[in-house]
Formats: sequence, structure tokens, C-alpha cells
Amino acid sequence: LLAVAVMLTGVIGVGSASAAPTASASVTLTPCNISGKEKSLGASYVTSLKVAGVSCAKGETTIKAYHRCRKARGGAVCGSPGKGWSCKEGKRQTVPGVQYNATVKCRKGASKRVKSRYTQNI
Repeated sequence: LLAVAVMLTGVIGVGSASAAPTASASVTLTPCNISGKEKSLGASYVTSLKVAGVSCAKGETTIKAYHRCRKARGGAVCGSPGKGWSCKEGKRQTVPGVQYNATVKCRKGASKRVKSRYTQNI
């Protein structure tokens, strides 16, 4: 069984090694330690923050700007929090009259990414 797995890995590896990268290739995100900062990043709670191509400090700044923009719009999604960043928010999971949770993905250029999950109390 192990020999079969090794053979399959080799076969798959050969095919994928010769494949050209695609535009949809994913960027690897690095988790940031936001312990103790969950309530200071703009939403009721920011529960996770991941970055690629930028520092965690820049990720925090970007997420704060996103939430400032969102709140200025009455809680609506903010597509452009400034400084060249564009953001998209996933579907909000709502507990009616209590809170909602959502994931925000922001990007700047080809390689800068910030992804965050947050909870907003109503």
C-alpha cells in the first residue's frame, strides 16, 4: 500500500511539476497572533487574521480601516477601505437580533492579501 502511495505521488508530482502556474493559483496566507487585540481591531471581535505579502501589523491596519469604512456606511460592506485595498465580504451568518459573523478578504495588487473573520454584535 505504501509503495502504491509513493508511486501515485511520483506520478501526480510529475504532472503537476510540468503544469504552468495559473492565474487562480492561491496565495499562502500566514496566521497572525491577535491574542488580546480581538476587541481593538474595529469589530466587536476579530477572531482571526491572516496575511500574505504584508506584515501582520499592516494586516491589522487594513482590517481596522475596513471596519471604520463599514461602520461609516451603517454596517454595509466596504469595497474600498483606502490606500489601494479592495475588499469582499462573504455571506454573513446571522443570529437574528444578536450578532453576525463574516469573513473579509482584502487584496492590493497581485500578491498582497489580508483575510479576517469577525463577529459584530447588533
